[in-house]
Amino acid sequence: MNLSAASPEERLLIRHIGDLADRSRRHYQVLYSHFLTPAEQQLLREVPELAGCLSFEGGFPHAQRCLARVGTEEYQPDEAPPLRYIHFEITDPRAEAGHRDVLGSLMGLGIKREMVGDIAALGREGSFVCHASVEEHIQWNLQRIGHSRVRLSPGSPDDFPPPVTEDASINISSLRLDAVCAACFHISRTQACEHIRGGTVFVNDVPVNDVSRLLSPGDRLSLRGKGKVLIGPVTGKSKKDRLFVQIGIYR
Repeated sequence: MNLSAASPEERLLIRHIGDLADRSRRHYQVLYSHFLTPAEQQLLREVPELAGCLSFEGGFPHAQRCLARVGTEEYQPDEAPPLRYIHFEITDPRAEAGHRDVLGSLMGLGIKREMVGDIAALGREGSFVCHASVEEHIQWNLQRIGHSRVRLSPGSPDDFPPPVTEDASINISSLRLDAVCAACFHISRTQACEHIRGGTVFVNDVPVNDVSRLLSPGDRLSLRGKGKVLIGPVTGKSKKDRLFVQIGIYR
């Protein structure tokens, strides 16, 4: 990738992970970063110097926020990732908590966002993933979420079920981003191009402004304010060579 085009924050992250990689090679050990956003993970995947020594661990298969695991295969087996699962239950039967409530309460304890992974909040209970270094602090000090008292207990990866999708099919001329975006979100291709160039279209949680970008099965496509879909396989062609593509609509 072209590092000169990276922002100061992106270059700082690349240097930090590069330092971890150097330490890993010198000491023949696996090291882990703090939690990274999907966009940060994609950025690091494009750094040639990190190829072959980088993977990501979020605590469950479809995790969005993940730790970078730095170390080559020759260093395995390594200790388990420094991930902890914490389950919470609000004691007030009339109260509920959302993602923002949980995150705000954790930030109120002085915990940085990069120390918290994914959060699953469902009404009166839920779970979140945190870095092992802050687990004890949370266990001792998290007494309320929002204005409601909570009980904490050990969580598990099973607390984070895969997102529910509804199967559908689209008929498109090609797998270009503008064509797929228009079909998935029921807008014109001109409108799709405007959204893409405006920075409100994301592929795998990373903003993309190239209207001709080709998508592949497994890509997650989202349009701010319109929703998110999972791109599936091409299932056939029409007589006019248009593609039938299976998609999953996130609910």
